[in-house]
Amino acid sequence: MRRRSGFTLIEVLIVIVVIAILAAIVIPRLLGAGRQAREASLMAHLQEIRNAIALFQAQCGVYPTNLSDIMLTSAPATGTLPGGGTAPINAPDYQGPYLTTPDGNLPPDPMTGSADWTYVPTTGAVHSSSSGQTIDGTAYSDL
Repeated sequence: MRRRSGFTLIEVLIVIVVIAILAAIVIPRLLGAGRQAREASLMAHLQEIRNAIALFQAQCGVYPTNLSDIMLTSAPATGTLPGGGTAPINAPDYQGPYLTTPDGNLPPDPMTGSADWTYVPTTGAVHSSSSGQTIDGTAYSDL
């Protein structure tokens, strides 16, 4: 008698079930990794922008009127006083740009894909303009 070589239907089905179980475990973890990476990038961008605003305020005594003022190579004419109002900026005090990027623009918000940050010039606060929430439930606009 000759013996046939190959796999039986049961063996093939068992292999398919094992692969399906492994895929069910791995795929959800991979899908969440992209979101976690965008959230980490958001936190890094916010920290960079906030540091630049704090340095601008420490050297010039006022907050930037527009968020893009932290990217300028020469001093803007005025800045925003804490609590409101404007004041002139002494050009020698300005040591900018306080933030630089390869393209010369503000870094994009990873959640919205554009540089549409929410900026409050009277306090120097900057937040994401995204309406979504982090994995732990915190609103991006509250970070």
